Amino acid sequence: MLIERRRLLRQGLALCDAATLAASFAVAYAAVDLVFGRNFVSFARYEWLLALIVPIWLVCLGSFGLYKSATYASTRWLFGRLLRVQIVAGLVLLSSMYLTRSWGISRLLLQNFLAASFVLLAAQKLVLKACLDGARRRKPPRRRKVLLVSDPALADGYQHLVGLHAAMLSDVVGILTAGKLNGRASDSNLPQLLGTTEDLPEVLRTYVVDEVVVAAPLDAAVLRRLGDWCSVRGTLMRILVEVPRPRVGVWSAEHFGDGAFVLSLATIPQDALQLLLKRIIDLLGAGIGLLLCSVAYVWCLTRLPRETGDSVLFHQRRVGQNGRRFTLHKFRTMFSRAEQQKVELEEQNEMSGPIFKLKDDPRVTPTGRKLRARHLDELPQFWNVLKGEMSLVGTRPPTEDEVAAYEDHHHRRLSIKPGLTGLWQLEGNDVVERFEEVVKLDCEYIDNWSLWLDFKIMAKTVVKVVRGDGW
Repeated sequence: MLIERRRLLRQGLALCDAATLAASFAVAYAAVDLVFGRNFVSFARYEWLLALIVPIWLVCLGSFGLYKSATYASTRWLFGRLLRVQIVAGLVLLSSMYLTRSWGISRLLLQNFLAASFVLLAAQKLVLKACLDGARRRKPPRRRKVLLVSDPALADGYQHLVGLHAAMLSDVVGILTAGKLNGRASDSNLPQLLGTTEDLPEVLRTYVVDEVVVAAPLDAAVLRRLGDWCSVRGTLMRILVEVPRPRVGVWSAEHFGDGAFVLSLATIPQDALQLLLKRIIDLLGAGIGLLLCSVAYVWCLTRLPRETGDSVLFHQRRVGQNGRRFTLHKFRTMFSRAEQQKVELEEQNEMSGPIFKLKDDPRVTPTGRKLRARHLDELPQFWNVLKGEMSLVGTRPPTEDEVAAYEDHHHRRLSIKPGLTGLWQLEGNDVVERFEEVVKLDCEYIDNWSLWLDFKIMAKTVVKVVRGDGW
């Protein structure tokens, strides 16, 4: 039932957002129509845009947590996420216009829509936040009544948790302790102590109780007895399970049936919707990247073989997500037999740890140095992105020799797909000299991953490529 209430809340928010987006589009059209008058096209010609706009915005709103009531606890947090939604959704919309060659769409209309939708969505979210804040403060007579089985010292933590989630709003009528009753609670803000778990039948007969929430560890026999008493009276019973807060990662629960639940600790992103959207962005980026790669291939076709004494493309085994092996493709920028010569250059390695980096590598050809300056030698890797072996943004794909020298904590950087670009390529490629710092940057990306972070990294990468400050 709690899940159903949360789902109902999400569906209600989605319907309100869809209506707000439609109203924003109508406002944007009216504003443009006012400017152009009768010379502007009819509204019917632009109605199809709503079928594109609404899904894009709803997916982004859900991905950035706008359908979770806890997001509405802070106005600053709420507006920050809404601003990110507008930027990401706007970029996706404009990219869709470009890919579908919809040149006839009024730019002024789209600009007005982006402005109007932000203002109206912000106003709607503020009203919703005010309603949720009011619901948390008020205690209507028909709000659900909860009997808490817990240590009195933990009751305040449960009430704080309830306050963050609108679907859990309820009044605690009292507390039953798991052990012996040691007097009444000294804190006047806490619910009254009504007895121990043995007193549950009497409490259920005396008080109005909609739910019994067990928030303390109990013996299996006691838990079974509580469940029997609640089931006989038809009273809902919940068990709140608390697990140690992990240093990294998040916990999730799955029901396997017959009362069996699996708690999972995930240290990498698990949101299926966001990961799907990331994959779609990868596919779009790979398509554009391969077009650029084909142009670069024609330019390199005669130059690279003449300088390197080998083929245009360089192929090398790399290690991907969780140890998966794949063949990475690059434009060949080094002389033939460069891999064999690497052993002779190990003493000049500018990095400490299982990674090799040499700024003035004598194996690089003149044309190869030009390609590396703008990272154009990595264009063939868009084929790896298309195949799903890599992502546009991720960690640097290591060689098999490097992974063989890894310590246990180094392997965490392999828990996600490697990428064409990432935090290390942007912030540490030119200055980081220790492999541990590379791992730190990669783990920072994993722990803080979001679509917004990916967009920021891609934007910075484009600037770096244009400047040509790579090596």
